[in-house]
Order: sequence, then structure tokens, then C-alpha cells
Amino acid sequence: MPVTFICLDPRKLKKRWMQTMLAPAGEVTFIHLAPVGLANYAEADARAANALATATKQPRSAVARRAKLWLLKRQYAGCRAYFARNPDAVAVAWNGLNGTRRVLMDAAKDAGNKTLFFELAPFADRITVDPKGVNFANSLPRNATPYINEAAKNNTDPQGWHSLRDTITQRKPRAPVAATSKAPPLTQPFVFVPLQVPGDSQLRIYGGAFKTVELFVSTILQAAKHCPKGWHVRIKEHPSALPFVKDAIDKAGVDNVILDNTTDTFEQVKKANLILTVNSSVGLESLFFEKPVVACGDCFWAFNGVATAARTPKDIADVLAQPDAVTYDARARQAFLNYLDQVYFPKLSKPEDAAILTRIAGRDENGFWDAKVEQQDV
Repeated sequence: MPVTFICLDPRKLKKRWMQTMLAPAGEVTFIHLAPVGLANYAEADARAANALATATKQPRSAVARRAKLWLLKRQYAGCRAYFARNPDAVAVAWNGLNGTRRVLMDAAKDAGNKTLFFELAPFADRITVDPKGVNFANSLPRNATPYINEAAKNNTDPQGWHSLRDTITQRKPRAPVAATSKAPPLTQPFVFVPLQVPGDSQLRIYGGAFKTVELFVSTILQAAKHCPKGWHVRIKEHPSALPFVKDAIDKAGVDNVILDNTTDTFEQVKKANLILTVNSSVGLESLFFEKPVVACGDCFWAFNGVATAARTPKDIADVLAQPDAVTYDARARQAFLNYLDQVYFPKLSKPEDAAILTRIAGRDENGFWDAKVEQQDV
């Protein structure tokens, strides 16, 4: 029986990407609005509350909040009934972390249907297609063993991921670059801190103890006092963000923290001794440049052997006190990066049914594509 994909209609370009990837594997149907229903499901209240809590735009009044929750519950009921009537349909959404898209995907899961979540990958011509979610919510295992086993099974070239690394470049800024401090040469030992866009869902949902850029920068300014003599911290603001770091540095009076908005992001990555981020895509990309990376939020790639987790202000202070003590396991990281390159992030330019059918087939022998797997502690 051919697979039927039911997609909540995204914007035009994203719709084209989804169509491109899904069409070789089955019939694709886009719906413009989520169905609504009046049935009462035990999970409806919790699903609606979660969808609203992670929404980018929050209701401004109690009345608006109650109305939005009511609508989300009715959408959950309608979607749940729809997928119960169509048990073989695969629910598909772009991102699916909040609002209507989240209740649609939760309803499909609760009805027992399979799901696929789409998101652009942080690499040119690549896309994320995952049966469980995107970013930290994805289905990838949180330990090195499955990746090492997969590499051994396929006799994978340990350096195969180098070709993907060669495609990584700095994103073009959308606005004029903000002011930069007088920076020391890149030859001096330093920790590079690439910042994210304020309000980024990665921070709001998966930022852990650092859900705002301002809080993260404040923590860095305090922790930098513990850096060894001769080291400095080099911060780069996201080009889409309103600048504030220079004023924060001046106010804190910390002389070993530098703002460098002008030097190319990956030139700084290549010359840095350590990369420190909440959960920026630059952190993931930095793995490809064979650098020690520390993640302070929730990241699917921050597990033992691949990267280091620093979840509290004290953890960050400890890292900056001994920045050269942060290491990684080359074998584990190579196997992980090869899996991302050769399997996890398929090419938009080369759509194939296997890239989709493998994901909805369920858990394989090494534990990949398990949509029900619980996230592991890092």
C-alpha cells in the first residue's frame, strides 16, 4: 500500500522542499488548516498547554490565553479524530515545536500514527527529516556506541565527513555589522562564544539555564574572571541581533572579554582553542573543525566523546578556569559526523524514497529512527 503523507501547509519554499523529499516515497497531501473537533480526550489539556507554552507569540491577556487554549484543544481533538480514521497516514510538519503544528503532531502520535518532522539542516543542500522531532527533540541516540557500530558495519571512511566540512561558511549578515572591540591577535589562546538570535526557539525551549542571550552573556562575563593568565574570551553577536554586548562588557569591567563582530565566524572557530555556546548551530558546525566544544543548553550532539556539557554558571566557570582541559574522543566524533553527513541530513538535490521510508520503518539494529526513545541525560 502506498504511503500517504498529510502535511500541515507551510510557507511556499518550505512546502516545495517537503514535496521534493516526500514525493518519491508516497502520496503527499497538504492541508491548509488543522481540523477541529469537539471530542474530549484525556491528553487534550496537557497537549494544548505545551503547544502554547512553547509558542513564539504569547497571548497578551488572560482572555486571549483562554481563547487560544480552547482553540488548540479543539484542533487537537480534530486532528486526533482525523488520524484515528486514517491510521496509515503519516503526519508531517515543519519544525512542529509549538502551536497548531505541535498539537497536530502530538495528536497523530497519540492516535498511533507515524510522524515526520522537517527542518533545514545547518549545511548547504541538507535537510532534517526525523520521526520524533527536530533539534534536541530528534530521535538520534545520545551515546557514541551506535555511531561507532554503524561506521564499523559499513566500513566507513573515518575522514569521509571532510567533504561536508568544506561546505561550511559564515552566513551573510542581514544588517550592518555592529561595533567591535579592539581585539588581540587570533594567535593568542582564546575561547570563542558565538551568540544566537534573542528569542530563538532553541533558547526558549532548549536553553536550559540560559534561555536568553542576555543571561548567557552575563554568566560569561562573570565566569571569564576565572580564565588562566594570557587567555581571553571572544564573543561574536548574531548578525540579526540588536547589539548590546559591548556595553555589557564595559559595564562589567572585564578586560579579558572581547567583542569581535567583524572577523569571519569560522576563521574564529579555526583559530579558537575552545568553542562555548548555548546550543547554536555554530557549535555543531565547530565539531567538523576538530575543536573541543562545550554546550550549555540542550543539544543532541553534546554527549560523552563528542562534546562537553556545562549546564550551570558554575560549570561554565569551571570550564573557563581550565579551558585547555576540555577534550573529545576522535573516534566517537568521526563516527558521529559521518552519520550526520552520510545518513541523517539527506540532500535536497538528491531526494530518494529510502531517506523517508527508512525513517518511518522504525528502530533499526543500532537504535536509529526510534520515534519512542526517551532522551538520555548528558
